[in-house]
Order: sequence, then C-alpha cells, then structure tokens
Amino acid sequence: VSSEMVEGERFDVNRKQLAQQSPYFRALFFGTGIESTKRKVCLKGVDLQHFRVLLEHGRTSRLALNRGNVQGILETADFLQLERARLLCCKFLERELHISNCLGMMTYAWRLGCTQLYKAARQVALSHFEAVLAEEDFLSLPKETVADLLASDDLAIRNDDLALEATLRWVSFEPKRGEHFLELAELVRPESLSVPFMTQLLARMKSSDPKAKLICTLNDHFPVSWSAGGPRRAARARESLFVLGGPHDEEQQSLYCFHPLTGRWESCAPLQRRNLTQYSVAAAGTGATHILHLKGLQDINLASFLDVSTGDCVVVTGGYFRDVLWFRCNVSPETKPK
Repeated sequence: VSSEMVEGERFDVNRKQLAQQSPYFRALFFGTGIESTKRKVCLKGVDLQHFRVLLEHGRTSRLALNRGNVQGILETADFLQLERARLLCCKFLERELHISNCLGMMTYAWRLGCTQLYKAARQVALSHFEAVLAEEDFLSLPKETVADLLASDDLAIRNDDLALEATLRWVSFEPKRGEHFLELAELVRPESLSVPFMTQLLARMKSSDPKAKLICTLNDHFPVSWSAGGPRRAARARESLFVLGGPHDEEQQSLYCFHPLTGRWESCAPLQRRNLTQYSVAAAGTGATHILHLKGLQDINLASFLDVSTGDCVVVTGGYFRDVLWFRCNVSPETKPK
C-alpha cells in the first residue's frame, strides 16, 4: 500500500491492484522511473472528483456515471489507461446519442480513439442525415468527416439532391473551403440527382443565391465521376420492404418491393418454383439486396437465395424427400422460367 496525492488530497491505494487494472500504474509503480521507489506519488493533471470515482470503481466495480460527469471521467480514465472504466463511459455515451449531439460526439470520440463510440455516432449521422444537416455542428466538421459521410453507401437519403445541397452548405460557410468543393462534389452520385433539383440549380446560377458561384464552378468544371464513361458506384443502401406470394398452383411467385424513403412500389423479377404451404423470408447482404427464401411442407426442404439487383437465384433442395441439389437460374424479367 502506498499514498497518492491528487490536487493536494491523499489517497491510500493498493499498488498491485492498480497495476493489474492499468498499464499506466504498472509503469508508474513497477517501472524504472523514480516514482517506483517512493512511498508517496503525486499525480498531476488529474481531476480530484473524477479520480475518486475511478478509484471507487477499481475497488467495487461500480462506476457512478451521469450526464454531468461522464466525459470528465472518460478523459481521466483515458489518461490513466483504465480500459474497463473507459469502455463503460463509452457505452454510457452511446446510449445518450441523439441527432443533436452525434456530430459532436463523432469528433470527440475520434479525438479520444473511442472506435465503437465513433462508429455508433457515425451511424446516427448516416441514418438521420437530413436532420443532422440542419445542426450547427455540421458546419464545423472537418473536410475529411464530411467526405466520409458523403461517400458512404449507408447514407440514408431519398436521392443525392441532399448530398449536393450539404456540400454547397458546408463549402459556402467559409470562403477558404472553396478549394474542396469539386473534391466533395465527386462523391455525389449524379444518377440519383432529381430533374427538378438540377433545374433549380440552373436557375440559382443566375440569381443572387450566395451559392451561385459554386454552382457555376460545378457547371464549368464537371466532376470526372459525373462523366458518362466514369466508374459507376454502388447504389446507396436504403430500407426496402419485399412482398411476395401468389396462387399456390403457379410456377412463379410474384415479388414486389416498397421503398419507404420515396413511398414508391416496384415490381421485381418473380421467384421460381411453386409456393408451398409453409415458408419464411429473410433479408441478407448489404443494403438488403438479397433475399433468403425457405419453404416446405412439414420441414424446410427448399431454399433459394435471390440477388434482387441482378436477378440471379441459387436454389438448394434437400430434406427428407429430396436428394441434395444445387442449381442456379436467372430470373430477370427478360428471361423465361427454366
């Protein structure tokens, strides 16, 4: 047992216990530094109240967190390399994530190297991009963070009108950001820009809109990725609802898709094989572009994996009444059933 001094207050601590919990204390008490030979060690740059809470956590495994102290305790735990307390603080902050604080939390988590907290905050921003775009924190984001959000396939927007509008808003906030405009515009997916929005952009070029100069720049220096021969990027992930069914005696099952973001229905390529009396469906793959379809009479004896984007279907049969069989079929609308 030795003593530690924090802001003039003395704490009696168990060196071995702290060393087991933290590389910082292991090096402090059992390293080659002069502190390892002293009975009393003074810790500098550590908040008294936060240290008291962390010391209690080391003894009892209970961490008294609230909205007022969690960030201070997290920073102290990070400084003292108390990993378990650090993770508990991050979990607390994850539960507090909201549209109004996710962007600031992304920056904060990145600074402290809290990977999971950063991912959680980023996911909130991607899922509610239209709402977070209106937050003042968006204008304070570094260019790299804005680019990361715009480039993500998981950006939940109806179309890329909002992505380009976000770029215009961020760049026009500070004149010196103009040099980044075309770089960020490259990340917008032109095939997802609506005709009314493009028409509106042309009108804004001739108006007193403060973003008119940027729009003219876009018109004069077309991004390479917008060219007809440019590389085509994957579509952004959007929630979809698939509905399938039809008469039991038909060889095909009708398949329809509803897009909640746009409120539109579309007809998909039909599924092959008859619809038996029992079946279940699950989404699989990024963006839910694949459907895993299981069906059978008393036991599941037929499974098909459909790629909605290409119309390719892999079917597996087996169970009690069939030999195991794999076959692939193309179920695109232009192809007749096989």
